[in-house]
Amino acid sequence: MKNHKLKFLQYVGICILLFSCKEEYNQDFTQWDTYRGSKDAAQFSGLKQINRENVNLLQPAWEFHTGDNGPRTPMECNPIVIGNTMYVTSPQLDLIALDAATGVQTWRFTSSSFNEGSGINRGVTYFDDGAEGRIFMPAGPYLFAVNAKSGELISDFGVEGKIDLRQDLGKDPSRLSIALSTPGIIYGDLIIVGSATGEGYDASPGHVRAYNARSGNLEWIFHTIPQPGEYGHDTWEWVEGENYGGTNNWGGMSLDEEKGWVFVATGSPTYDFYGGNRLGENLYGNCVIALDARTGERKWHYQAVTHDIWDYDLPCAPTLANIPIEGKLIKALVQPTKMGELILLDRYTGQPLLPEDKRPVPPSYVPGERAHPSQKFNQGIVLVPQGLDSTYLTDISHEANAFARKEFKKYRNEGLYTPPSIEGTLTMPATRGGSLWGGVSYDPVNNKLYANVNELAMILQLRQVQPAGVGEKAKVSGYHSYMLNCSNCHGADRKGLANVYPSLIGLGERMNKEEIKGLIRGGKGLMPSFTQFEDKQLDALVSFVLDGKVPEDIGEQKEGQMDKYIMTGFRLFVDEEGFPASKPPWGTLNAIDLNTLTIQWKVPLGDYPTLTERGISGKGTQNFGGCVATAGGLVFMGGSADEMFRAFDAETGEVLWSYKLPAGGYAVPAVYEVEGKQYVVIAAGGANRIGTPSGDSFIAFSLP
Repeated sequence: MKNHKLKFLQYVGICILLFSCKEEYNQDFTQWDTYRGSKDAAQFSGLKQINRENVNLLQPAWEFHTGDNGPRTPMECNPIVIGNTMYVTSPQLDLIALDAATGVQTWRFTSSSFNEGSGINRGVTYFDDGAEGRIFMPAGPYLFAVNAKSGELISDFGVEGKIDLRQDLGKDPSRLSIALSTPGIIYGDLIIVGSATGEGYDASPGHVRAYNARSGNLEWIFHTIPQPGEYGHDTWEWVEGENYGGTNNWGGMSLDEEKGWVFVATGSPTYDFYGGNRLGENLYGNCVIALDARTGERKWHYQAVTHDIWDYDLPCAPTLANIPIEGKLIKALVQPTKMGELILLDRYTGQPLLPEDKRPVPPSYVPGERAHPSQKFNQGIVLVPQGLDSTYLTDISHEANAFARKEFKKYRNEGLYTPPSIEGTLTMPATRGGSLWGGVSYDPVNNKLYANVNELAMILQLRQVQPAGVGEKAKVSGYHSYMLNCSNCHGADRKGLANVYPSLIGLGERMNKEEIKGLIRGGKGLMPSFTQFEDKQLDALVSFVLDGKVPEDIGEQKEGQMDKYIMTGFRLFVDEEGFPASKPPWGTLNAIDLNTLTIQWKVPLGDYPTLTERGISGKGTQNFGGCVATAGGLVFMGGSADEMFRAFDAETGEVLWSYKLPAGGYAVPAVYEVEGKQYVVIAAGGANRIGTPSGDSFIAFSLP
């Protein structure tokens, strides 16, 4: 009886704590004027006109086609809505204003007129300038400022309406390739931005910057790769002549506006899978960093992975939440990870809210590499299996299981954080999560979190890149440029990955040399631009792409030149048909109760159509994008390989409604209201890394 009474009193105490904290959430969650819904990165809507009882009546209200998709052009935009106007981006990175109630185009700004219309864009940023407002639109290496009413460039911002993000990084801008795939965040009169830097050995540095939102002037910079004299510089073993890149915030930021702190999550230093040229702990790689939004001053940092050689980026902004710990309500951060953990940190100290383990991990046997001897485990709430053994192989058929068992024996596999190897290493979860850039959805009223995750294994196999030689021959080695920058996606054999990264074999039959050069310099779809190559380097790279011939004199090594290793290609661990070889479910949607820090429910997310035709369902699929919870007791989610858009019951995980999109909805939905009517909109862009066909439409749903 005493135990029951104690539990009841604890429950009452938690309820009182949560009730007292609701005042903090006095922002208007009925708006969707910021990427992911709010600067908290909450991805939550307080609207409830659409709810459990009537969601089965949901139907398309309008569909808008951008008209500019190509064979492999993703569209991952999370729309924002200001008043009655919705702002979206197209596959070719046009910025488009729509009537949010009808989907009718109001104006269109064409970034491709600046020859930069390609790449990935997940959204835009609105700034209230006291006049007509402005939209900050990233495309290629530029950040454009566009009048929110007219769609015209704001000419007195930056240089003729734009900032060149290759500037201000302390290096020759012509040698840098940089973009901004996820929008920046506004604090006062500042726009704070991260960057997408590329993942090869020649990647640009990923420093975080703040610009004046009115003038475009640089206000501050935080060096995510510490400079001499800065905190963290001594955590790197620097090698003269080596390039140090990455360590970038590519998944967005969150902001505690009252405190004036911005929270930044970073990825790995480059190269992603080999760190012989960047030994040490590598701050600020794989960190959550709290910065003073006014000045860029570091307040604290938390490093989730030390000397990352698995591409375990922190893939999205941490979400601001309130978490009761030992009878005290803590203002916290929830940081999703590719390792499938939700790291819980005190928002103002960076200290973990739950005990974590620091354990020894296996060493690397790749020459020149020195894996960090220990890593953190159980950093928070664990959503996916970590590590793969023979009991966790596919069971969809006897044949698939037998094939998986045979393949399983080929690779090094000593649990989570087994280093990449020459023979190949099985890693679980893979670089595709766990969680990805879609983040999590936080319901501040019920203090629940919703997270979509992948449960997949991957093969990390390295091979040595022959030295580039010496002198001018080293500078113009097409083989070397390809291996260090292109082989991750297209493979060392140039054969690509089916339906995702195209084969380059026979490319000369489809494109001429000038077209290939333009593609490399401008990028396309999932492929970033590579503007850093000089003309001779580019000519040599194109020649190698076309003929694949390794120069006979390759192998001369300059004194002091370091060995380089690259991954042989992006390879998921799959069965003989290409389905994941780990045990399903392969993708799930999860509900987490932050009052008890437990998983309330877990359900498979999506089905592979080919398996469904055989009567095999409920296995989940690899998924991209994110979910949105609402006050109507629903969780909306696209993202799966079957191209369905679904509404789940937030209490049980039951699917209450679904709709087949014209292309995969690999984006975060937006929920908004216009003239008293609630809508849910999602980008049906397809062509993501799942390999489904591309699309070009935004579809909004409402009740009849």
